[in-house]
Amino acid sequence: MTYQVLYRTWRPQDFDELVGQDAIRRTLENALQQNRISHAYLFAGPRGTGKTSMARILAKALNCANPRGYQPCGCCESCLSIQRGNSMDVLEIDAASNRGIEEIRDLKEKMGFMPVLGKYKVYIVDEVHMLTTEAFNALLKTLEEPPAHVVFVLATTDVQKLPPTILSRCQRFDFRKIAPKVIQERLHEIASRLDVPVEADVFPLIVKKADGGMRDAISLLDQCLAFSPEGLTAETAYQVLGMLRHEALRDVLQAIIGHDPQALFLQIDRLLQEGVEPMQLLRDLAEYCRNLWMLIVCGPKTELVMASEQERQTMQDQGQTLGARRLQEMLVRLDQGAAGAKGRGNARFMAEALLAGLLTHPQAAQETVRQAVKPAEGPTPGPAAARPAQAKAEMLHAPAEKPAEPLIEITKEPVKPAVKEAPWEASIPKEKPAVPGKTFSKASAAGLSSNVWEQILQAVKSRRIVLHAFLTASVEQQLQDHRLTVNFDPEKGKFHKERSEEAENKRILLETARQILDPELQITYGFKQEDLDRDPVKKALAMFGESIVEIKD
Repeated sequence: MTYQVLYRTWRPQDFDELVGQDAIRRTLENALQQNRISHAYLFAGPRGTGKTSMARILAKALNCANPRGYQPCGCCESCLSIQRGNSMDVLEIDAASNRGIEEIRDLKEKMGFMPVLGKYKVYIVDEVHMLTTEAFNALLKTLEEPPAHVVFVLATTDVQKLPPTILSRCQRFDFRKIAPKVIQERLHEIASRLDVPVEADVFPLIVKKADGGMRDAISLLDQCLAFSPEGLTAETAYQVLGMLRHEALRDVLQAIIGHDPQALFLQIDRLLQEGVEPMQLLRDLAEYCRNLWMLIVCGPKTELVMASEQERQTMQDQGQTLGARRLQEMLVRLDQGAAGAKGRGNARFMAEALLAGLLTHPQAAQETVRQAVKPAEGPTPGPAAARPAQAKAEMLHAPAEKPAEPLIEITKEPVKPAVKEAPWEASIPKEKPAVPGKTFSKASAAGLSSNVWEQILQAVKSRRIVLHAFLTASVEQQLQDHRLTVNFDPEKGKFHKERSEEAENKRILLETARQILDPELQITYGFKQEDLDRDPVKKALAMFGESIVEIKD
């Protein structure tokens, strides 16, 4: 006998066997018991969630010669013929290959024939959204008032493409992705019935890969058993499914936690050499961060994370180190990076750049600013000036378990400068940005501290990455009397200056700079004066633009 794949062998044959869609099942059962049969049903939902199986079970229940309440008996000629797929009363139509108006006209002509064995002729139209506009129009009247012995069951994975005129003529049932626990129980039942030893860690891997589809999960189990029919181990499942191992994701994240770029790039290179796609690495790492986040927020025993006890302990330790808030930020950046990089040029470079951007730890950034921004001698800012400092601390937050300390300690007594300077502080530029609430000295007009400007850029990048790219092209930043001037190259920076001056971009930079520098700060944009003085043509272009004016006598 020809081998039959597992998902066909284990296809549900009655309402009790179909799992994961309890609300839909109960509604149809009650309709059968009360004889409230609709002339048209619409089953919509993701692939592999039971739409076609439910349609066949409904057809068997409508035509069963010896029903057990609402359940088909599964033994009569009608049930057996539907199960074999050769029933004259149940016609399954693939709308993807029979999508024209001629096929619909042929269907309408055959509706006049009475059922052979049962009470109803059931038409199951799969992927109905593939029908043409003309075919839909031809189906409208028939779908609204079919013959009394005809029942339509339309199935689709893209309900948005159906015309409202079709939707209004059907009872709609939305099939949802099946819960991981339900899929895992079903896989365990199948493996036990097949009498094949399967390690417990295999099932979560298959469930993750299936993404809520029961048919996909059973097919993946079948694929793994074909590779290793004597039994399945987690190592076998990783090899067959092509998934990233927990240890690989753990090591990548550990390199990020340890601020070790060399270890990070070596890990990335090793995974890419093994055939892992760069965007797949970003997606799996995003899911790994999501699991760490769930363990912190919902507790180490939460069912929202599918992992072994040993893996949970490792993940919880890393999650506590990073903190819930930083994990949330990393998750968003990884997800956006994976989505935005789709179809781009060199996926590897983009993945490396994105992961390298996660290396900077908030505590390290906070320490840098703490040393760069030192209060000058004199009265300490009052409560009004304390608020910007607090906002600055929130922006450069530490992990959620340890609230960030204020960058500038507010005391009632004047703050005295430190007597002894740490050895590593010698590398920090001696020019210091002004403290919030202070008036900037004219000496600061020579330029803004590179450390502080870098902090402003990083804060802007978290809000709008495009603006960060424009500001990176600036060649000079001057700070004087509550005014920050951002200058660009007069020849190459005109485009970046114009985009930076757009209302929304200017607002974002102003809010960010006020939090870090001064609540009364104002921002202007210009061109580097030295270049303008050397080249009068550039100066004229900066003043009047590059429009060509035709002068006629």
